[in-house]
Amino acid sequence: MNNCSDKIKKILTPGTPVCSVIYAAAGVIIAVLLLTIGVWKTLFIFAFAALGALIGGVGNKQEAVRAAVNRRFPERDLPIREIAPEKNDVAEMAEKIVKTETAEETAETADTEEKE
Repeated sequence: MNNCSDKIKKILTPGTPVCSVIYAAAGVIIAVLLLTIGVWKTLFIFAFAALGALIGGVGNKQEAVRAAVNRRFPERDLPIREIAPEKNDVAEMAEKIVKTETAEETAETADTEEKE
């Protein structure tokens, strides 16, 4: 078993002549599929082939599905991040804006008085 997987790895190593022939054949197959049955049907075939490879390649399917769902929908006990700032924060930001505007206005009036 290990000897067979070593041979497959050696064959599929990029840069080897056998690997280039295999990828060329895959390219020809994809081109023929695209030209004969169309783009969407070809994508449909590849999507189900990828799904089959995923199902066949995952050892513990229940844990893999659980991990995927938990990544998308986290547990309920985790706190939800606040999107909007608190009312106090808004008031503080408004005060800072007013202070800077007032400071700018006083600086401008001082400059105009000095010029006169």
